[in-house]
Amino acid sequence: MSDNVFTHIIRIIWLVAVIIFFLLITLPFIAEYISGDNILNESIGPSKDLEANILLTENEKVTVVFKTEERALNSESLNLSLVDPQKKELFWEKSFEKSFTPIPSDETGTQKEAMTQQTIDFFSFTPKASGIYHIKISNADFPTDVKIVSGMITPSEQPSYIPLLLISLIVMFAGCLFKSIRMGFRRFSFSGAINFIISLSLSLITIYKIIGL
Repeated sequence: MSDNVFTHIIRIIWLVAVIIFFLLITLPFIAEYISGDNILNESIGPSKDLEANILLTENEKVTVVFKTEERALNSESLNLSLVDPQKKELFWEKSFEKSFTPIPSDETGTQKEAMTQQTIDFFSFTPKASGIYHIKISNADFPTDVKIVSGMITPSEQPSYIPLLLISLIVMFAGCLFKSIRMGFRRFSFSGAINFIISLSLSLITIYKIIGL
């Protein structure tokens, strides 16, 4: 009986590590949807700048999210200017690197249409005062979507992010060495479903407590 309980505990620990690892890997890409308040969602390009007035809160971090689906290998140096309520202007230059997906070819050497690959990058700053800010983003070399989010969590900036990611990865691989763990997930069972629910709950609580979503 004690061996059976021990096996279930080991399986739960392993599954918690797997779920936490998956959540940590995906968090940087979904943080803008599950945390913070969306202030502005626009697009810029070679002949289109972004210029708008936005309401910001003192000491609440603002994150500017850049996205593009441009296929060609490219990079651009974006100019960001911000005028605060006291008319003080701040200026940053943000380098946005664009990776690309090579166009595959079939057996005859004919190129096929490449799959779309989205590139994402972030830029953050913290307002020193509450009020209306004037923001301008320019100098885009290719179509780029810009989203401004107030209060968004940036997982990679959390001190515990990398250690937790490495620990979950080590536990995940170590668990694969145990036969009891591999055998326990080969077929669906009621106890397996219970283990998954417990593991998911523990994983979400851990992420919430450590990362702070």
